[in-house]
Amino acid sequence: MWKWRVRESRPRIWLDEARLAWLRRKVKDSGQDIAPLIGISAAAQSLAWLITGEEKYAKAAISEALAVKSSTGWIYTMSAVCYDWCYELLSASEKKRIREILIRECLKRMLNRQGWYPFRHNFYSYAYDVGTCAIALSGDDPFADYALSFVRSRYRDAMRVLDELFPDGEWSEGCDLNRSATGGALRFLWALKTATGDDLMAHSPHMRNAAQYIIACAKPNGLVYPGGDNDFPHLGDRDREMLLMLAAEFDDPYAQYCLNHCDVEMFKTKRPHAWKDLLWYDPARGEKPLEDIPRSRIFRGHGLVVARSAWGWNENGKSLPISWVTFRCGKYYGRGTHYDNNHFEIYYKGELAIDSGREDDDWGMERSPKDIQKSQFFNYYRRSIAHNTILVHDGSEVMDMGVVNDGGQKELFYVNGVRNEPEHYNLGEYCLDEGRDCNDWVKTAGRWNTGEMLAYTGNNLFTYACGNATKSYSATKMESFIRHILFIHPDLFVVFDRVVTKDPSMRKTWLLHTVSEPRIRAGRLIQAAYEAGRLACVPVLPEKREIRRIGGAGKEFVVGDIHYGCGPKASSGRKSRLNFGELPGAWRVEISPSLPAEEDYFLNVMLLTDKDSKAAPEITCERNSERISAAIALPYQRQVRISFARGARPQANLVIEEHASTLFNGDLPSNVVLEKGRIQ
Repeated sequence: MWKWRVRESRPRIWLDEARLAWLRRKVKDSGQDIAPLIGISAAAQSLAWLITGEEKYAKAAISEALAVKSSTGWIYTMSAVCYDWCYELLSASEKKRIREILIRECLKRMLNRQGWYPFRHNFYSYAYDVGTCAIALSGDDPFADYALSFVRSRYRDAMRVLDELFPDGEWSEGCDLNRSATGGALRFLWALKTATGDDLMAHSPHMRNAAQYIIACAKPNGLVYPGGDNDFPHLGDRDREMLLMLAAEFDDPYAQYCLNHCDVEMFKTKRPHAWKDLLWYDPARGEKPLEDIPRSRIFRGHGLVVARSAWGWNENGKSLPISWVTFRCGKYYGRGTHYDNNHFEIYYKGELAIDSGREDDDWGMERSPKDIQKSQFFNYYRRSIAHNTILVHDGSEVMDMGVVNDGGQKELFYVNGVRNEPEHYNLGEYCLDEGRDCNDWVKTAGRWNTGEMLAYTGNNLFTYACGNATKSYSATKMESFIRHILFIHPDLFVVFDRVVTKDPSMRKTWLLHTVSEPRIRAGRLIQAAYEAGRLACVPVLPEKREIRRIGGAGKEFVVGDIHYGCGPKASSGRKSRLNFGELPGAWRVEISPSLPAEEDYFLNVMLLTDKDSKAAPEITCERNSERISAAIALPYQRQVRISFARGARPQANLVIEEHASTLFNGDLPSNVVLEKGRIQ
């Protein structure tokens, strides 16, 4: 499997004789001219030549490949595809020219050491670029063997990162950068499979589950889980491409269902990329409805839980009555990890509890304490203050990298001036000398354990999870932070926290971020609406509390007394427009105990409703030395009783009744229990 011997015959990249014969039958059976089936690109024209034998397509592709001047990976890698697919029509001089282009660009990537550690998405894009070019040039230039060996020597370690740390199919840097990580890996591994016969995807748990990550993280409106650095938080053509490849590799009926039925705006095939559908989509492949998949799913490597009340996508501008929630508590994986452990998000007919801020491109400022304080990206977007978690304010705390003290979790990217992130699983080769010998995952076991998912269970009635984010904070201020979340489908969301600090004077702050201005009624009801949805939050504990509403024009991203701007109003000066689906937000609610104490409990109960509703949950809270309990009455004759044990133990009991029938009565687990019917 790791010999990687490229066959002599062509085409090699993504195609062999059997697949090419299938493509020819597919086009013939369609009864259509090939032009609308391929789109416009070098790859599209090359594929049209292979299928039809009409030289006009090959000539157009060759002309485009020879004109490449940009070092953008996708563009010059398409020149490698053209070299492989149009090989027999290329003249000797044209082959030489394209080889020069490909070797030049490959060397640029191979010499960029920062691109070659598998905990960053860049690795998989770089390996795809270099590996695919090497496959195209194999047999024509000795550089090809060197380049493929270069990739192979590092890819075994990369597969260990994917399969041993993220076997559930997720990626640590979030959905957007997953398109480069898993997406880049899929492109290369597919090329490797057809060129050598070595199929690294077939036995990879990460790849087998990768479609589930894409499917679970998509909201009914076509936007996606925005965690991590994400400036394209929507389903798009690259997600479609991944589902095409995964459906073809694993005969995945759920990926096929999405390809057949998901019609959200940005997921549709764009004309230049139509050749991807032609290459990988099989209309005869069977599908299965998403209703067969559990509505809740945990991605254990990232410490992410995603749950929904039903499956479906909005159509014709109409929002379906589907709730979608997330909860995250997991490890620190480097620069793409935000300081957001024990953070939750809520969608119902609109974004209600959000991951706020925006990914302004302020990289480079991290080494300058003077410049970094201008950056919304470093001081807000990545920080705890931008997320629905807990702040603990210690006025004497000094954050690393010179970022402003927001009261949140530790700044970890640079610690004492040294870069601090894992590079590889156990490769023994370091891309950067900063932190050398400390950035090997195996040798530094436990170093990255800032958050842990203590308990989880999910079914079609409710989702429960418990996270321990204690180690995410400085040990000088945080003694314990345990958060329980309970989502009872379709519309009830409960958050219960125990927070213990080293000093009772350290102010604890519970955060809720919204897009629109929240309304606060008598300190007993917080309401926030957006689009067609509404969130009604009843703060139950602490009983004596202060509630602050912060935001509005010019105050959207306040940290201390500094007002940051993002996107078109970026305070760093690096201004840029917002992309489709980006919602930086504008408001937050802060809840703090009125009285200082080392130990505080927070209990907040949220009901999700249509925008015009005035409904709110009715709650009775009881406390004793052992437990804190809440009886919750909902507007449609459903009653919920939830009881949490005091202290750090993840122990809870739940009763759900409706119309005098008991739907559930029992203890919730104190460990992670995988979903019944989970697709492995």
